[in-house]
Amino acid sequence: MNKATSQRRRFLSAAALASVTALALSACGGESASEAIVEETGPVEISLATPAYTGGSNPYLALIDAFKAENPNVTVKLVESPADQHGQTMRTQLQAGNAPDLFYVTAGRGNNQSFASLAEAGYIHELTNQKWAADAIPESAKNLYYNDDKLFAVPADLGPLTQLQNNGVMKELGLEQATTLDEVVEQCKTARSAGKSLFAVAGTSGGNLGVHAMEIAAGIVYAKDPQWDAKREKKETTFADSDWKKVLEQIVEFKDAGCYQDGAAGAGFDQLFPSVAQGKVAAVFAPAGAVAALRGQVKDGSFDVSVIPGEKAEDSRLIASPGNALAINEAGKHKGTTLKFLEFLAQPANQDALAKANGNVSITAAVTGTVPSQFPTLEPYFSEPDKKIVTQPNYLWPNSGVYDSLGTGVQGLLTGQATPDQVLKTMDEQYDRGA
Repeated sequence: MNKATSQRRRFLSAAALASVTALALSACGGESASEAIVEETGPVEISLATPAYTGGSNPYLALIDAFKAENPNVTVKLVESPADQHGQTMRTQLQAGNAPDLFYVTAGRGNNQSFASLAEAGYIHELTNQKWAADAIPESAKNLYYNDDKLFAVPADLGPLTQLQNNGVMKELGLEQATTLDEVVEQCKTARSAGKSLFAVAGTSGGNLGVHAMEIAAGIVYAKDPQWDAKREKKETTFADSDWKKVLEQIVEFKDAGCYQDGAAGAGFDQLFPSVAQGKVAAVFAPAGAVAALRGQVKDGSFDVSVIPGEKAEDSRLIASPGNALAINEAGKHKGTTLKFLEFLAQPANQDALAKANGNVSITAAVTGTVPSQFPTLEPYFSEPDKKIVTQPNYLWPNSGVYDSLGTGVQGLLTGQATPDQVLKTMDEQYDRGA
């Protein structure tokens, strides 16, 4: 076993258990003292980079203001990049040596925003000896944040993956929430006959298409086998020889049934929210927190979140993991101040406030098993998390190439230039490359 494989197994061996289901376990905190944070005197400016937010102000601004109130000598400059380009932007800047002091990352190593590969390349500052950072990691989520027993990022909140739904369009079409995938197909036909489409997807965004595919997989692959990713790691299954084929075949069926908007294959990410806000489509696929922006933008509209069903009603599953996080640039010039800011975020009250501003679920709410008040439609899932909530799959994959292959593969399905078998073969090849 080579070193990279060994590291990946230590990092991911129990990660399939690191879903919201087990967040009710107590947060971990070692006995070791924190490494001292070197205080900086005089005016200091640090930079924080996050994906851009659609509608309203960036939720991190409220956190920055609260930090400023306690640290008047520190200015935190917020830098945004397009949501579907943030990961690549950070990688490019880190490689060039001009990255911000602090930046948004995701858990695991399965996409280009994941922290693990960046940490192994030496781009992220280690937090292992910061006790406050260790205390911020729920016990069950340690394997999403520790790489070879070292800690490099701190979770901010949870963003469940859902459908953002325009209730007005659903009512206009005379549709109730579908309970099976077959019902979804029939609803697509109803929407088409009324000159609308049930879904909009960003066909030019592999990330959005990957989210769409994972949401379908939750009710097909993971409803039947919650430990599928652990089996894939042990080479007991493959994408090609599993129910992942049903997932991609379902996308083809959706396309053929007219479920997606006209021109879906060429649509950009920036077209998603206007399409659902303006009532052109019934739903788009995105993290649940984005519904707050829709509600803020369209005062006379009614928007909610929903979960795409499984093959049977009892198979429906919600994807939710403590995946949104922040990490520190190892080459940053103001580590003392940056660590102080990250420690400020790690305080439960500040995590709660950020989650509220972000429209997401706070770590505290997940640990206590509280059903998010802003998502009443998700109550059936949060009330039975051990049965109905699954970990975001790509957090458990060994490299970003697997998820990239899924996103570009779905693009090929939409254009007719790829088949499910071809996409799954490429995903398996990427997976077998390892970390």
